[in-house]
Amino acid sequence: MEGKWEDVYNHLSSGSYPPECTRGQRQTLRKSASKFSLHDGKLFYGAEPRRRAIKSKEEAVSLFKEFHVPPVGRHTGIVKTRTSMCSVFYWHGMTADIEKWVSECDQCQRVETPVRVCKTPDYFKVSAVWEIISITMIGPLPKTSSGFEYILTATDCLSKWVEAFPQKTNSAEEVSKNLCTMFYRHGWPKRILTNQGQEFADEVNRRCCELLSVERMAITTNHAQTYRLSGRTNSNITRALRIFANERKDDWDIYLDPILFGLRSKMHCTTKVSPFLLMYGREARYPSEVPENVPLSSVMLPKEYRPFIKKQDTKHDAKE
Repeated sequence: MEGKWEDVYNHLSSGSYPPECTRGQRQTLRKSASKFSLHDGKLFYGAEPRRRAIKSKEEAVSLFKEFHVPPVGRHTGIVKTRTSMCSVFYWHGMTADIEKWVSECDQCQRVETPVRVCKTPDYFKVSAVWEIISITMIGPLPKTSSGFEYILTATDCLSKWVEAFPQKTNSAEEVSKNLCTMFYRHGWPKRILTNQGQEFADEVNRRCCELLSVERMAITTNHAQTYRLSGRTNSNITRALRIFANERKDDWDIYLDPILFGLRSKMHCTTKVSPFLLMYGREARYPSEVPENVPLSSVMLPKEYRPFIKKQDTKHDAKE
């Protein structure tokens, strides 16, 4: 890869050709170079969104490990790993390389991956993120050194964004406290679905109302969509825990955050985009994508926000 990229880079930067380059080879180089561009001294492939050209197989392997292997990666399958990497990087034969590397991943092969056909939910319509969420419990699991045995999971029905909290019990009291933490972080959903039974839902509802000093919370039980959505979330988390945790499986709680990042930043098979994109309006940034130098002068406020800021400044000046 290095030789060809060097020729393309030199041609784009200075218009030069390799020594003893024939007329036909020059034409081929110009055609290849037309697909690339230079930005901040780096070679990129394609139009917007540009993909950074990877110069060597060693760099490609290093990036694959970042996207696939813990602590940042989550041992996702071929499709999700390929989709994530192909959106930001480019090298010749990358599709075949990624498929080969995932297939050869020892930890992935040790954990059986269930084969599922993802279908678009058809039980109800959701018009916005964090409008309807589904909550459920995983456990009991092997007790960790911190005393955790359960996981409370919450999945947004539109974006498929997942939240998860380790718990020492599966009591309504502990569930309610973690739900309140989540509400303070993302706001209140219009409805909460659960498959934990009506008695449990009523108790969680009561305790949440007490903690938040509100009169009611909309918690619904035994909805068919809850089982499918929550079951998929739980399956993804438990599979990842089997890969991440030690042989005794008693340290799984320290891996929840990396697992959640993997679930949020990889393409979801139902929406065909990542939950991160639907929640934040952009894809998650990986360590390899962090620029070396970002002067503060280059950090500009998006145009759509400038009139609002200017209006606020005018009001502030008027008050003074």
